[in-house]
Formats: sequence, C-alpha cells, structure tokens
Amino acid sequence: MQDMEHVLKILTLAENAERIGIVLGPESGDAELLAAHALKEKLGEKSSILNAPEHLQDRWSHMFKKEHPRKEFALALDTHAHPVDELRYEKEGGKLRIFLSPQHELTKDAFELEERYPPSNMIIAIGFENEADIARTLETDTPLKNPDALINLTHKPLSIPTPQENTLHPAQQWDMGAMKLWSRALLRSYTEENTGIFWVFLPKEDFQKTNQSPTILPALVRDMRAVMELPPLCIVLWQDQDSPTNNVHILVSGTDQSAITLLAKTVETTATDGNLILRGFANFSEAEVEMRKLLKNLKLET
Repeated sequence: MQDMEHVLKILTLAENAERIGIVLGPESGDAELLAAHALKEKLGEKSSILNAPEHLQDRWSHMFKKEHPRKEFALALDTHAHPVDELRYEKEGGKLRIFLSPQHELTKDAFELEERYPPSNMIIAIGFENEADIARTLETDTPLKNPDALINLTHKPLSIPTPQENTLHPAQQWDMGAMKLWSRALLRSYTEENTGIFWVFLPKEDFQKTNQSPTILPALVRDMRAVMELPPLCIVLWQDQDSPTNNVHILVSGTDQSAITLLAKTVETTATDGNLILRGFANFSEAEVEMRKLLKNLKLET
C-alpha cells in the first residue's frame, strides 16, 4: 500500500509540474544513471537529469545523449551586511546595468557570482546515501519551489523478496555487457496505462550486440525492480538467437504471486522465484497476442 501511495504521489506531482529535475547522489553508478534515463523517458521533455557525472555520461554516450541543462547566473549580495533601499536595471547599448541604492558604500568584494539550475517544481533524487546529501544538493545547485515535491527513490535497499522465503536478494554487480542489455530493455519498454503491466521487447540483436544470454533476464528484471518503481506484473518478450524458428519466448515476472500462480496453473507449467516462462512463438506479434488472450481470460487484462 505504501508503494502504491508513493507511486500515486509521484504521478500527481509530475502531472502538475512544469519543470522536473532528476538528481543523482555523489556515489551513483550505472544503475542509477539508467534509472534516471528511464524516468526521464517516462516523464517527457519537462524533465531533466541535472547532475549526471561526466564519466558515467561518457560511458553511456552510445545510448543516451549527454545531459547538460543550462544553468542560471545570479549576482548575489548579502543585504543583511549591505542594506539596499532600491534596485533597478536598464538595458542600453548591448549592456545590462543593475543600479543599487545602498545605505553604505559597496565594493566589488561584496558581490558573488552564483550559478545554479532554474528552480524545479519537483525533484526526484536517486542514489543518495542520506538525507543530508540531498539537502546539500538542493541548497547549492538545484533549488526546489515546493519542499513537499521532493521524491527520494533511494530509501529502499536494492533487493526484492522471493515467494519461497521472507529474505532479501541483494542486487548483484553487473558487468558492462549486462548493463548495456539493461539499457536496451528500458528503451524497448513501456507501462500500459489501462492494465499497469510493464512490457519489454528484446530482439536477438540485443543479445548479440551485448554478448549476453537470455538466462540473465529474471535476475535483470529483479534488479530493475530494486532500483525502479515497476508494476506488480512485468512481461518480457525476447527472441532466441540460437533458434531458427519459433524463437520468441515470454518471461512473466512479478510480485503479484496470485497472478503468477494462476498463470502457471493455466498453462500447466511451474513458476520459479516469481518467474514464469512460455516458449515457442513464431514472432513477437504472435507471442503478444497469445499473452494478451491469456491475461484477458484470467481477467488480468481488460
């Protein structure tokens, strides 16, 4: 219930926000950057990744355009130390002049040149180890208009419960090839509005170019869920590069154990760790049609 309330809060704030900033913590890595890009894709043009580390952007520049949002500059004056009665400005001859009427004499040393991002209506924080780091980032670089519109997506451990036990799987360390497949999965995914189901489509070229095996898909979805807000039911359609025909298969993964159990019983197979695999479709269209029929018959899709 708390997760759903968290998601609804994000959606409500995002719908009404004109400018959304996504900020990464100082220790952020590949997973956090990919999660940020997934959020940006879903939130649209009004969102920006404000402070992605340059070395991470370089590493993923083949997949994502580098993010360098424009900053604003301000000439700052401490008016407690240097009271001012009046301020006005004029534009003339290609120059902007700011006129001050100070109560005491001013020198150049009284002014500071500041730069920061324009104030956001909403900030989404990813990869922060503590609240103090978030507060420091907001104070120095990313002002937020509404303090209640701060969403911290890093309060949860990178883990997900299994249906067989009440313990947690720690998120594993992924190599570069696996992270590339992760990014491709995000780019080929969407959450269906009417059903809330997360769909992913992976052609065989994605496995070939990343040198990965489909066997990592259950663990990949598990760790995607650990760093992102994914719906209870995720469906991954993938193409097997080693099979000439009927090479499209389906992975159904989720935290809705009643739905997974019902699906497994209907297709007369076994679910393992919340994952169910259906094999042997001629193409993606056939696999999707059959999957939707199954969901509709079980009233998991309307």
